[in-house]
This record gives sequence, structure tokens and C-alpha cells, in this order.
Amino acid sequence: MTYQVLARKYRPAAFDDVVGQDAITRTLRNALASGRIAHAYLFAGPRGIGKTTTARLLARALLCPERKSSADPCGVCPACTDAAASVDIIEIDAASNRRIEDIRTLRENVKYAPARGRYKVYIIDEVHQLTSDAFDALLKTLEEPPPHVVMVLATTDPRELPATILSRVQRFDFRPIAPDLMSATLETILKKEKIAFEPAALPAIVRGAEGSLRDALTLLDTAIAYGNGKLEAETTASLLGTTAPAEVRAFARALVGHEATPALEAIDRAARDGEDLGAFTRDVIELLRRSLVLKAAPAAKLADVPHAEANELRAIAEAASLDDLLYVLRAFLDADEAMRESPHPRVELEIAAVRATRRPEPRAVEEILKRVEDAEARLRQQAVSSPPARAQESLLPGVESAGRPAAEPRRSVAPPERSAPSAASSSPAPAPVAASGARSAPVAAAVVDAPAASAPSAAPATTDVATGWQRVVEDVMRRKPTLGAVLAQTRPGTLRDRELSIRLIGNHFHREMLSDSANRDLIGQALRRHIAGAERVNVTSENETSGGEVTDHPAVQAAVAQFQGEIVAVRPRVTEGEGQ
Repeated sequence: MTYQVLARKYRPAAFDDVVGQDAITRTLRNALASGRIAHAYLFAGPRGIGKTTTARLLARALLCPERKSSADPCGVCPACTDAAASVDIIEIDAASNRRIEDIRTLRENVKYAPARGRYKVYIIDEVHQLTSDAFDALLKTLEEPPPHVVMVLATTDPRELPATILSRVQRFDFRPIAPDLMSATLETILKKEKIAFEPAALPAIVRGAEGSLRDALTLLDTAIAYGNGKLEAETTASLLGTTAPAEVRAFARALVGHEATPALEAIDRAARDGEDLGAFTRDVIELLRRSLVLKAAPAAKLADVPHAEANELRAIAEAASLDDLLYVLRAFLDADEAMRESPHPRVELEIAAVRATRRPEPRAVEEILKRVEDAEARLRQQAVSSPPARAQESLLPGVESAGRPAAEPRRSVAPPERSAPSAASSSPAPAPVAASGARSAPVAAAVVDAPAASAPSAAPATTDVATGWQRVVEDVMRRKPTLGAVLAQTRPGTLRDRELSIRLIGNHFHREMLSDSANRDLIGQALRRHIAGAERVNVTSENETSGGEVTDHPAVQAAVAQFQGEIVAVRPRVTEGEGQ
């Protein structure tokens, strides 16, 4: 006898034998048992998952005269035994019979009654290959065929079918077979064939089949022949160009153990041996996923993982924390996505390996909190044992800090006493407290705080940049509140050549407002009223200031070393009452 390949030998002979399509077979069996037979069906889905086989099973059940109320054919009547050669089951390959003339021939043949059974079943495979004219010719027959005709259309690409065809059929979408179910099916077939096999070899075949049972059986046939009648993990991986499971586990152990050298050597070996780096990455992801599940739920049982392999995965997971596994898994998920589009997939894989082995050591929150509490305790102890020290100066150059010496107390200047009317006519009026020539800071402060001063805009200009800028902000706030709110987020700098430098703590929207010519004119008017010698402003963003003096400060370096952190940004200290 000639050898029959496994894909043909184990083709399903009944609805119960169809793998992974329980919803579809249940619907068809119920329809056959109740007599609710549609005139046209569409079986859609990827290759090798049972579309044509299910169509043949449906045709056999329709032609069986002994089938009364059940769904399955009897299997012994002539219609069942000769169903493959029956003239009442017509299979058409639409890829080679796609012209309108072929469909016209079909339209003529459907008129004739079945030769043996109650129905004539037309199975049109790869129906999406028909031309648009052929689809148009099929429409009327598909919508209203003779009562004895049942049409089954099969396709791997239902998107290519016109909407007029889809609206005239009862559609069933076949799904790719799940890996666990496919592994169990292959294992059952191997046991029936009495072939020695290693369970670790099955995942490579299942992954190579991509959900197609027919492809899986074909690969299984090839692997058995390559292994001289046996199925071994190493020979199967060599045949399929994939990495052996033991080497994938060794690679994962290197990643978890922060060992960059063996990890990079494993990638180099896989590339030199011509292995598929994408498949290698997906193997690593699957292994890390299982290790993560077993780490997070130690009592969990993975159906597709043997007991011995589960113990090895637990051993890999024990060498790392849950956060470590999450970090490594995320690195390789990103690498898998990048490798699909990158012209240098090996580089992406090596970057992921280096990222995983050089990952930061996660520190528990409790440890960080303990360090903060210890630092607070030391500061309190120093405050009790030593006299109060002057507050720390601002680390940013040119920025006033909260610790600067207190200015001279502001004095409220009482208004001059009103003289009698007769005296007012004979004596000159008292001079203003703050004349145009008096520009000292205390006098300016007195004018600002004086109860009689109704508006800061009425105060004379001052040389104190900080005080004058506060008046500018208040003046602009009264005229244009939105612009004043932006100015409230600025800090004055130095006045040089009639230009006042201000630092903006805000986003690009705020900077655009300050760049507007009308807004700058309004700011210039207020500037000339309140700051002597100032006519224009120069706006700089906070990130444009130099932070070198800050990052090199001993206090900053001590904080970085204590918490093992890094400096992200440098911002000025906001003093109490500032910006109010």
C-alpha cells in the first residue's frame, strides 16, 4: 500500500471530528436536524481550518436518504459511501473557473434534478477569485436557486466579495485553531500512529502552522521523516529554522540574571545559524509570559505546559522579581513590534537584550520612605541642637530667594495734616512724600503701602526692579487680565541698556502671548511708568537659564546620591506671598 499523508488520513469524516469550530458544526447539525436548510452558505476563514471539509460533510448529510431526524449521515448507504464520486456534489474551483462563461454553464446545470439524492450541492472554492461579471451572473441563481439546489461558497478572503453576494448567503466565519487545541490534536494523532515524540517539539510545529491544522499535519509529516521516524525537539527546531527550547530558556536566564554577554552571544549564534530572529523573539516572549504568570500566580496550571517545563519556568521566575519580569517582557514586546518594520531587526533585538540586562534595580517604596523619614529626623535634631540658620540662598543665579535678608520694614506714611483754610492760603502746600528725585526702595515701598495710594500706576517710577515689576504686573492685570496672568508667572532679572530681562515659567502659549506686538506695547507702557530707565523687555524661558551652578551644588549632589536619582529640571524657588 502507498503511504497516505496525515492531512488526508485524518480528514474529518463526521461533524464531531472537526477541530476548533464547535459553534459552526453545532449550528449546522441543529439546522439539519430541524430541516432549516438555507439555500446558500458562505464559509470564510484562513487556509487549512476545515472550510471545504465542513462543506463536504454538509453535502453528505443532505444527500443521505437514511438520515431522518439526526444530523450525521448513516455512513453505510450508497449515497454516503460514494459521496466523493457522486454526481450530485459538484465542486468548482473558482480560481480556474472564474469567467462569466463558467457561471453561465453552472446556471444551466442547476435546472436539472439530482441524479440520486434529494439535493444537488454546489461547492465553489475560492469564490473570491471570480470576476465581477461572473459575480453579476451568479447573483440571480444565488438568490433564488431551484428548491433542490444548495450552494456552499468557500473563501479565504471574504473582503473581496461584493456586498450583493454577502447579502444573499448565510455566513460562517471559521477561526484559526487555538495552539493548545492543536497541540492536543497532534499529540493524539502521534499516539494513534505509535510514533515516539518529545512534547517539547510540538510548540515549534504549532507556531509554524499559524492556526492551520492542515499545515500542522504537513509539518508533522516532514519532521517525522527528518527525524527518521521520531519527533525530537532539536531536530524539529533545526528543520524549521527555529531555536531549540533549551537555548531559549538559557537566553531567558541570561536576561533575568543581568548577563549581557551570554545573551548577545545567543543572538549571534541564532543569526549565524540562519534562524528566524522574529520567531526567536516570539519564543522568548512566550516563555517570559509563562514565567510571569507562574510568578504572579504560583498555583496556576498552564494547560499547554508539561510539569517538568513548568518547574523550569518557575526556576527562571524565582531569580527575578515581578517588576523585573514585567520590565524584560515589555522590552521584548517593543522589540518584536520594532523588528517587523525595521531594516535591521537584529539590532532591535540586541538593543532589547541590553536594555533587559541593564535594567534599573527597583527599590521598594518602604525603603524610600524610610530614607526620607531618617533624613527628616536628622534635620529636626540639627534644628534643635543648633541656632536658627539663615535660610538657604537660591541656587539659581540672579534669582532672589526666600532666604535673602529682610528688607527694611515698610513704613506707612501718614498723610499731611490739613491746615485751616486761612493757613492754606498763606503757606505753601507740603511737597509730596516721594518726589521725582527720591527713588530709594523704602520710599517706593511706602508709596505702595500707603493707605492714600489708590492705584499703583499713580506711583512714580522706581529703580528697584522687583518692586517695579510687581507694579507692572498689577498695572497690566487691570488693563488686560489674561496678559497679566501670564506676567504673574515671570520673574524679573537684570536691567541693562534700558532692557529688562524676565524669565517665563510657562508653556509655548504663554511665550506667544508675550511675543504679540500689541501685548509688548502694553507691557512697555507699564514698564516706563513703574521702572526708571526701562523701556522694553527681553523674555527668556526657564529652560534657557543656566543650571550648571545648581547641579554642581553640594546639597543637590548629596540629594542625588542619597536617593540614586537624576536631575530632570531646574526651577526657581517661589517665595511666600510671591505671585499673589
